[in-house]
Amino acid sequence: MEYRSVLTRTGALIACATSLAGVSSAGFADTANPQLQKRRADMLAAGQKGAAGLPVLTAAMKEPNAMIRRAAVRAMLEIGTPATGALNEALKNDSDMLVRRTALRALLELNQGEKAVGVAEQALGDADETLRTAAVEALADMRPHSPAVVALLEKAQQDKAAPVSRVASQALWPFKKEGISLRETPQYKDSQLSIVQTIPLAENGWKFQTDVRQTGHKQNWFGTGFNDASWQEISINKAWEGQIGQPYDGVGWYRLTFTLPEKPAQAGTDIVFDAVDESAWIWINGEYVGQHDIGMAGWDKRFAMDVSNLLKWGGQNQITVRVLDRMQAGGIWKPVSLEVLKR
Repeated sequence: MEYRSVLTRTGALIACATSLAGVSSAGFADTANPQLQKRRADMLAAGQKGAAGLPVLTAAMKEPNAMIRRAAVRAMLEIGTPATGALNEALKNDSDMLVRRTALRALLELNQGEKAVGVAEQALGDADETLRTAAVEALADMRPHSPAVVALLEKAQQDKAAPVSRVASQALWPFKKEGISLRETPQYKDSQLSIVQTIPLAENGWKFQTDVRQTGHKQNWFGTGFNDASWQEISINKAWEGQIGQPYDGVGWYRLTFTLPEKPAQAGTDIVFDAVDESAWIWINGEYVGQHDIGMAGWDKRFAMDVSNLLKWGGQNQITVRVLDRMQAGGIWKPVSLEVLKR
């Protein structure tokens, strides 16, 4: 596994620990407190002694002043492997979040393989959201993903904090293509395309299924041959709340079969969503089209994707939309249509 990229991401989250370390709890620079400044210098000197300085740093971790503990845990990184036990204790039990974050950074640098996975697993249980985010980013960077890493990422997908669940979901998601409008393709980017026909997809007749564990893609829910007879009927142009009989934040899948007329003269065709709350992944006839995933800000944004080569004109077609909603109402709450474009 490759872990060096972990340190870059985690280090960014820990950077505030370093910058804040020079400020006392009262908000004044530690240069105004000679005694505190001396204690921090003592921690640095102890770290430079190697294992021989570890007792001094371990004792400092019992100090009530978080500034001293922060300096001590940073110095432990200089000592290396002999400090692993004390760093684990700091990550697990210290009351100061900056101490815990610094300990996480140090432990990820000092450990490899299963031990690093164990460190990240411990941090995933922390109350601090940014620490959990650093942990899940570390797991995402552990490539290839072992079964243990996959299990932890799947657990992190259920985290209530959007940054944590988002990183985990992106790490596990196998479909990476960005869907773009025909107008944005290299062939037509500098051309003037006009809409010559709009074909709205039906408001009613869609099938719907929640996906609490976010594993529907592994069960081929987007496939043309998938049997969705047991799925609930649902309508678009309105949120799924009020239709499924329960409040629900998470992933839900929509499927619809529709018939198209004979192929018109065209440059190509876009599928257009007036709004999906809040992220969407689209398949046409079992083929992945692309994603609209800009986070929670995407809930009311119109977007279009080129489906020119995926449609079956004069025949039956199938569309699948995977939707992720993180809060409040969710779903395909505005119309969906096909726009036939021509120069």
